[in-house]
Amino acid sequence: MRYWHVVLILALAVTVLVGCGGEEDTSAPADADDSETYASAVLDTSYPDALDVRSQLALGTIQLEEAENGVTPEQATALLPLWQALQGGVTAQAEVNAVLKQIEGTMTSEQLAAVAAMRLTQDDLRAWAQSQGLGVPPGGGAGQMGGGQELSPEERATRQAERGGGQEPSPEMATRRAEFESMSEEEREAVRATAEAGGMLPGGAGGRAGGGSRQFTILLDPLIELLTQRAAE
Repeated sequence: MRYWHVVLILALAVTVLVGCGGEEDTSAPADADDSETYASAVLDTSYPDALDVRSQLALGTIQLEEAENGVTPEQATALLPLWQALQGGVTAQAEVNAVLKQIEGTMTSEQLAAVAAMRLTQDDLRAWAQSQGLGVPPGGGAGQMGGGQELSPEERATRQAERGGGQEPSPEMATRRAEFESMSEEEREAVRATAEAGGMLPGGAGGRAGGGSRQFTILLDPLIELLTQRAAE
């Protein structure tokens, strides 16, 4: 029974903290803690609505196909396993940083400069996604949510909770909500940390950077398909 008590508290934390956590995420396009964010010497993320480095690299590599400096077959052969590693579940930030550094090291300075000059933004990503028939979840906690098919299970649960789902909360859930609301700020932070560590709350280990991670995910399949085709040439 104690286990389910904790699960209910964490589930409620997802509902409450996701709803109020958006204000924190709108201040920057990437994680505020530099120790957890890959810093590129070439790609800037400080301009308004900037994509994070990994999304700039992914979308930029795709966009380079429209220029004269697209990736070569040799580069594609080297880049393919790196992007597949990011797709395949590399989640530790140190490992992600190492992979991104290798990706930048595989690309030429001209290619990286071209990507930097694109100054890719959320609008650029949305425009590209629309051209591919894809929906884009909002990044950085801002913007309107796309179609319902793009919502994560946590977001769907949050939306239903916000709307009330047409039903009153169960007595047990109402009790857990009251318990959560009576917690001190330190206790709430402890619940938030536990939820993030378990991947239950966007921005934690299971979904770092919230919407940014989901945006990055939609780029991976087209990029890996492109690199696979180019490597075979």
